[in-house]
Amino acid sequence: MSARTTWFAALAIGIGLCAGSPAFADEAEAPRPALPAAKAVHGRLLGVAIVDGHLAAVGQQGVILRSADGENWQQLPSPVSSMLTRVRFLDARHGWIVGYDGAVLGSDDGGASWKLLHYDSNARALHDVLFTDARHGIAIGAYGTMLTTDDGGAHWAEAAPMLTDLALHLNAIVRLGDGSLLIAGERGLLAHSTDGGASWRLLKSPYVGSWFGALPQGEKGALLYGMRGHVFETDDVPALPGEEPSVLLSFEREAQDSDAEKADEHWRQIANPVRESLFGGARVGASSAVLVGVNGTIVRVDLANASLKPVEKLNDEPLSEAVLFDGKLIVVGRRGVQNLGVLP
Repeated sequence: MSARTTWFAALAIGIGLCAGSPAFADEAEAPRPALPAAKAVHGRLLGVAIVDGHLAAVGQQGVILRSADGENWQQLPSPVSSMLTRVRFLDARHGWIVGYDGAVLGSDDGGASWKLLHYDSNARALHDVLFTDARHGIAIGAYGTMLTTDDGGAHWAEAAPMLTDLALHLNAIVRLGDGSLLIAGERGLLAHSTDGGASWRLLKSPYVGSWFGALPQGEKGALLYGMRGHVFETDDVPALPGEEPSVLLSFEREAQDSDAEKADEHWRQIANPVRESLFGGARVGASSAVLVGVNGTIVRVDLANASLKPVEKLNDEPLSEAVLFDGKLIVVGRRGVQNLGVLP
């Protein structure tokens, strides 16, 4: 898989999704609501999150699921049948879902119901969404797509022309412990903002392949993971040296082996014996995390000792995201939701 691989394309290859353009590319079409599916809990799912003692999961054909125990799931009405990629919550009430066709859904009742906020059948896929408060949010996606809102999602506008002009896939956005924002994407793209996303600074990456996810760490740090099982951590994202856009897009960088490491004193690589791409992760306490990915891969990261241990997997079906719910590991992927019980 080349360094040009987008987060969703890699995930699509893994769990059998179509990563092509919408069939109705010539003119925009109105969204169609998702249909009830008796086995939706076993269908392809990409995102899962926790809100106020409940779980929410999203995936193919606009499916939205909700559970109070991780075992029994209810399919909720969804205003779109587009693939949904991520579900995120700001607090016990406010949540957002993003997906294909520029779809953005919002909830103000803790995920019990969802309404359509944005849709364009000609738009590119959105991969992640982050709100810093109930009004201000950022959605990111394929080919440098970034949309921002200052009214809770009622209206969206294109933003960050510097990132958009790079046309590199933006795969994950997280808020660090100090309140600053970090974006991770293809070809080692890392971008940092200290003003809520109004401006961005490109950072020098220790890896030139795609990042598929990030987890905040401490006050200013982050754990990065991505293609071919690469895992790196840094304690101080704001202190990282900058990168010029021309370097990020250079032919020399394109020709480099994406396995070539360029770690310096700012980064620590966590060696991974499993060379499978990692798509999702969850924090397990202050010094540990669990990451999931291709071929049912599950790895436990010990940050205190900079070590990584594979967890015995149940099958070889790809996994896209994970959360720790009531002490149990809940994962989603090609086989839908799986409750893997207490993490060893």
